Amino acid sequence: MSLTDEGHYGPKQLNLLEVVWGEGFLSPGGNEEIDEIVKNTNLEGKSILDIGCGCGGAAFHLIKKHRAKSVQGIDPETLVIKTAQQLAKKNNLAKKAIFKCVEPGPLQYNEETFDVIFSKEVFLHIPDKEALLKDVHRILKPGGLIIVSDWMRIDDNPPSKQMQDYIAAEGLDMLMCSLKKYKELLELTNFTNIEIRDRNEWYLQKAKKELTEIEGPLYQKVVDVLGVEETLGAIEIWKKLIGVLEIGEHRPGHFKGLKVK
Repeated sequence: MSLTDEGHYGPKQLNLLEVVWGEGFLSPGGNEEIDEIVKNTNLEGKSILDIGCGCGGAAFHLIKKHRAKSVQGIDPETLVIKTAQQLAKKNNLAKKAIFKCVEPGPLQYNEETFDVIFSKEVFLHIPDKEALLKDVHRILKPGGLIIVSDWMRIDDNPPSKQMQDYIAAEGLDMLMCSLKKYKELLELTNFTNIEIRDRNEWYLQKAKKELTEIEGPLYQKVVDVLGVEETLGAIEIWKKLIGVLEIGEHRPGHFKGLKVK
């Protein structure tokens, strides 16, 4: 049984990911990976839109460490946004980190609204990536940046049987494309100074460490959240994840692009 049977991110899913990935995060790496995504980028005083903000972990770190002026986070999951709003109050950041529940679709912002568009492991859930990047370009100010981490694939051929089995086990929409495809789409939508980074090896080692922790020191905490049966199911999902990372078909990566005008 998928952990997402209560919705993409129900209470059990959120509690599990908090145990494994930390408070406020629905994707791996925590604050260290946020730093890696925005490396060599000055975000001080910038207004940021976080697409698929999850529970706000990235937004809080971008404000506290990287001195962003403000972060608006959007996400279609009601419970996720409610949690982000609660954590914003807890972190005394409710005035700088604003979270809204939105319907999937075109971004409801005026042209040239934000300095930076940020997203972490969300674009894979969005079918029309060209339309999304055009929309991002529209709402960025001239000189603005798109900075994204996403789960990608080695190519754009149909997924292998092993990859299909992993995606089915996760129970999420995973509409992944390749790093090469993202580069082509960024060029097509008029971004320049494009940077692409493959993070497969990092995440392979990270996922192996996570599995060791789930089966070891975190086991009881996970059982307390999920129960024994679903904990064993989560362990099997992690094993399938490691399998597609090991064959190189699953390739998390980062990309960055500049809007000149």
